[in-house]
Amino acid sequence: MSSASIQHIKDWFVFMTAVIACVAGVIFWVQSSNDPKFEELENQISILRSDMQKIREDNHQILRIVGRLEGKLEN
Repeated sequence: MSSASIQHIKDWFVFMTAVIACVAGVIFWVQSSNDPKFEELENQISILRSDMQKIREDNHQILRIVGRLEGKLEN
């Protein structure tokens, strides 16, 4: 092999390594930039779930009270 072909192979190897490193950097940047957004979204979802559970409990109590009132009205 001539030194020109070795240099050509070496240049391609450096170029491919640079492209892979660039793509990996972009992927890492996108994932790390979205982490706070996902954490905030998960926090809001957990708050909504607890609110929904409280509403269900309140609805059960309201239905029991309405049932008692209906029972008293029928007597």
